[in-house]
Amino acid sequence: MERAMTASNGRNIGRVVALVIPVGVFLSLAACTIDNGPTGLLIEQDQWLDTGTSTNAGTCSVPAAATSTERGEGVLDVAVLDEYHTHYLFYPLVENQLASLAGLASGSGTTSPADEKNNIVMDSFHVELNVATSDGSSFLWDPGCSGEFDVPTGTATLAPGGTLSTSVEIIRPCNAAPLFRYLQGLSNNHEPYPAIEVTTNIRAVGYLGSSRIKSPPFDFKVTACYGCLQHGYSDSAAAQFAFPFIPQCSDLAANPYNGDPCNPAQDDLVLCCATSWDAEGHAQGMECPGIPTASAH
Repeated sequence: MERAMTASNGRNIGRVVALVIPVGVFLSLAACTIDNGPTGLLIEQDQWLDTGTSTNAGTCSVPAAATSTERGEGVLDVAVLDEYHTHYLFYPLVENQLASLAGLASGSGTTSPADEKNNIVMDSFHVELNVATSDGSSFLWDPGCSGEFDVPTGTATLAPGGTLSTSVEIIRPCNAAPLFRYLQGLSNNHEPYPAIEVTTNIRAVGYLGSSRIKSPPFDFKVTACYGCLQHGYSDSAAAQFAFPFIPQCSDLAANPYNGDPCNPAQDDLVLCCATSWDAEGHAQGMECPGIPTASAH
């Protein structure tokens, strides 16, 4: 699935440019792939989505400009959604660190965007997943779903000094499924809220002229867990519904725990609810986050 990217060319970099490619060097790089060392393409940080009180709070909108706070690591609760929808979203801010070479090739000295030789055209991310098992053995992914893959994003032109932000599915549902089975097995052995560490190695990918380039790897740790984002509620009305207990939506008058705005299964506490129960007592019509239908007293 292609995801929209938001670009910003107004950011002040505030440091020496990491790499400047003179015209002659640029032309010699045609039709090659550069993925070691500085390429001018850099993942700066994982953007912090606002869940507070601002205008965009609670909306699935990745800020185009750098957020003052960045997320250093993530949490994925595989017990929130079903196996077909459980995933983890990374919100990278990507920067073109190159200096402008507009007009230099023709000697005109102009700054026309059409003449810019250091534009980078972003089109994807490359992801590698490494799972730290308790016994040190290799984690087995399901057939047809490896732990190394590309995520297309659609194309976006990143001008020198410019940045863009987007959302990238760095743990796909097919990757989350074996994590769910592994953690559910630990939970069935009475281990409360079991967890496993997934290290994701992420690289932005695009073109500089005809040269294929990759950013240096950005390592981001995601703790995959079973139920850890569904307990520890400070709200007294919600505390009784700590995982694995599930409230009926008609019993909720309010829900202060809505999870991440783009994905309720990651990073922030979430309270789910069921619209009904079957004859065997299984929850039906799960809503995550839960939508309260009871009247507040």
